[in-house]
Amino acid sequence: MDLLIIRHAAAQSREDFAGEGLPDEQRPLTKRGIERMQMAARGLTTLALPIERLITSPARRATQTADIVAPALEVREAEREGAFSPDAPISTAIEWLRKQPRIDGMAVVGHEPTLGQICECLVSGRAQGNMPLKKGGMMLIRFDNAVGYGNGQLVWALPPAVLRALAD
Repeated sequence: MDLLIIRHAAAQSREDFAGEGLPDEQRPLTKRGIERMQMAARGLTTLALPIERLITSPARRATQTADIVAPALEVREAEREGAFSPDAPISTAIEWLRKQPRIDGMAVVGHEPTLGQICECLVSGRAQGNMPLKKGGMMLIRFDNAVGYGNGQLVWALPPAVLRALAD
């Protein structure tokens, strides 16, 4: 199985949004974040990934990102999953991934630092903070066998600028 990990695009700053009195889960993408993610999604189409499911954190900035990449991945609709919420423990997300039926490919949209730590756990067996993702960045991890700690192989890690360049 291929697991595509996607960090949400640039969102409104926490400080500016906190002044509006709404919970952080409702913080939206910025106009520039949307535009740049649309370009990155066009670049993503050039990679022809076999993604069958798109899973997203329920936070607004993640669901907006999932809505942008869904057409590029040829997925009709994203599924919301609390295991990828900003404050969810890494172990919860990995356990959720472990329990999913085996398919050719799945994409997950979420948040840092959790996503980078999930990637580290899946590839090396433990999180040390060495695999951070930029906003709009993506990593592809391949599993020949079961999804689990240390079972994944990092295929590529692309910053958003490279994904946007692929669109040209």
